[in-house]
Amino acid sequence: MADPNALAHWSRTKKLMLATIGVWAVLSIGVPILVPALNLLNVPYLDLPFGFFMSTQGAPIAFLLVTFLLARRQDRIDRDHFSAGG
Repeated sequence: MADPNALAHWSRTKKLMLATIGVWAVLSIGVPILVPALNLLNVPYLDLPFGFFMSTQGAPIAFLLVTFLLARRQDRIDRDHFSAGG
């Protein structure tokens, strides 16, 4: 019989992974879809279309933020289910 603690750990990890993939999908599909509409606006002082700016600057920053939050949350899940002593 499998360890209940390990099963709970995997369940929480799987939910976190699916949520992260969902956010990644929205960012990687949603931002490019909105680029033509966002290009109607300009970034002040740079004279860049806003959609271009968001796809080249905003999406990578958002991916870094998602990665940081994933690592932090997974570390908390690991500490909750296993001893953090080393």
